[in-house]
Amino acid sequence: MNRPSIAVPLESLTFPLRQAARIFPEKVAVISPEADGEETTYRRLEDYSSILAASLADLGVRPGDRVALWMKNSLEFILSFYGILKAGAIVVPISTHYGYREVLHQLNVTEAKGLVAQEGLISALGALFSESRALRFIVSEGPGKQPPGTVSFTSLLTGTAGPDRSVGIDPKNTLAVLPFSSGTTGLPKGVMLTHHNLLSNLYQIVQAHEVSDRDLLINQLPFFHIYGMTVLMGASIMAGATQVLASRFRPLEDFLSLFETFRPTLFFTVPLIVQELCHHPRVPDMDWRRLRYINTGGAPLSSDVQERFTQLTGVPVMQGYGLTESSPTTHVNPIGRIKVGAIGLPLADTEDKIVDPATGAELPSPEVGELWIRGPQVMKGYYRDPEATAQTLVEGWLRTGDLAREDDEGYITIVDRLKELIKTKGCQVAPAEIEHVLVGHPDIRDAAVIGEPHPDFGEVPVAYVALRPGAVLSPEAIIAYAADGLARYKRLARVAFTDAIPRSPSGKILRRVLKADASAPK
Repeated sequence: MNRPSIAVPLESLTFPLRQAARIFPEKVAVISPEADGEETTYRRLEDYSSILAASLADLGVRPGDRVALWMKNSLEFILSFYGILKAGAIVVPISTHYGYREVLHQLNVTEAKGLVAQEGLISALGALFSESRALRFIVSEGPGKQPPGTVSFTSLLTGTAGPDRSVGIDPKNTLAVLPFSSGTTGLPKGVMLTHHNLLSNLYQIVQAHEVSDRDLLINQLPFFHIYGMTVLMGASIMAGATQVLASRFRPLEDFLSLFETFRPTLFFTVPLIVQELCHHPRVPDMDWRRLRYINTGGAPLSSDVQERFTQLTGVPVMQGYGLTESSPTTHVNPIGRIKVGAIGLPLADTEDKIVDPATGAELPSPEVGELWIRGPQVMKGYYRDPEATAQTLVEGWLRTGDLAREDDEGYITIVDRLKELIKTKGCQVAPAEIEHVLVGHPDIRDAAVIGEPHPDFGEVPVAYVALRPGAVLSPEAIIAYAADGLARYKRLARVAFTDAIPRSPSGKILRRVLKADASAPK
C-alpha cells in the first residue's frame, strides 16, 4: 500500500497556526485543566504568539538567533514556540528533567541568545548569565527571587503584534527547531530541522492518522520532545483540532479522570502508559467509545500489551515509528489494517530499505538488517558536526541504528537497537524480545534487559524488573517464565529488582543508566 503523495506548500512552520486561526478563529484550540480549565481559541493563539514575537524582537532577537524553551506542557509553551518562530528565530527545546549542567551545555552549544523558562525551574539557575557564552535574557514568571536580567513572561504579552518574520523565508534551508538527540552513537547533538522538514511531517501525520478538526486529543507527552512537539501539539494545530493539555500521567487516577471528563477521540502516547492502563482496575469499566484508536511511539510496544488493551476496552492500539532526526514520524500502521508488533508502512513520500549495517547492501525480505529512511522529513544534519552527519546521512538516506525486518506486504517490525544487541555464546540476543515476554507477566509492571560481561560467554542477559504493588515473585520464577518458548542462549542469567526502570521522556529504556548501576562497586 502506497499512501498518496502530498503537495507540501513552501511555507514556514507557522503556516498551520495562521491557517487554523483564519478558518476556525473562535474554536477552542487549547484546554488547560491544570490552569483552572482555561480555554484558548485559535484567534488568541495567533494574536498572542504574534505579540510575543514582537516583544522578543524588542529584546534583540533577530532572524536566525537561537532561543531556548524550557517548559512543561502549557499554553505558555505553545505561545512561546510559535512566538520564537514568528520572530524569525530557532527554537531550542530543553527537557524539563535536565539539571544545571545539561541546560548550560545545550545553551552553549547552540549559543542561545534567550531562554524562556517556567517558574520553578529557573530559580536554581542564577549563574547562567555568567557561564553561558551568548545568553542575553531570561523570560520567566512566578514568585521568589529571579536571576538578574529576568523578564516576566506576562510583560511580553502586553505589547502590539509584529510581523511574522518566518513568512517569506526559504523553508527548505531555514532552521526552525534544534532539538537534541544522541543519534545512533555518542553524546547528544543538535538536530537541524528545517521549516520544510517539520511542515512536511505534519502533513504526513495528519494524512496517515486521519486527524481532523472534529478531533479532541489529550496531549500528555512532553512538547520539548520531538514526538510531543510534532505529533501531539503540531498535528492538533495543523488539523484545527482541540488539545487538552496534561503535563504528567501520574497519579494515574487523575489522568483517567481527564479521559472521563473530556472523552478524547485520539490519544498519542508511549508503551509504558498503555502498560499502566492495562493494569488499572478502572479501565475495563470506562466508556472508551469515542476513542478511535491509540498510537504509541518512542519505544517498542509489547504485542501482549497491544492486544490486552484492545481486549479490555475495544480500542485498537497501533505502533508508529520515528526519530528526532526525521521530525519524527516515518512509519505508521494504516487505520483498519493494524498488524500487531509492526510499526507499519512508510508515510507518504517516504522510502525505506533494510540494509546490511556493515556493507550498506540492501537485504531481501525478511532478513534482519538496519532500517534506512529517506523523505522530506529527514534532517539537514547535526549542528556544527559534519563528521556525525556523514556517519548518519548516506546519500540522503538516514541510518536509524535500529534493526528491523520487512514482511511481504511492506510492514516493518523493529527487532532492536543495533548497538544494544547482547552477544552471547556467539549468538545475538535482542533485549526487547525478552522484555516483551517479561511485561506480559501479570505481576511485572516494567522490565529492562541488558548485557552483562561474562568470562566464558562474552555477555549474558540480565533483567531489571519492577513488580506491581503487593506482588511477590522470586528471581528463579521470573527466569523460568522468560525462558518458556525462547532459545536456551536467551535464558536470563540473573534478575535484579528495582522500583522503576529508568526511561527517557519518550519512554526509551536508558540502558546506560542500568549498565552503570550494574558495574558500580557494591
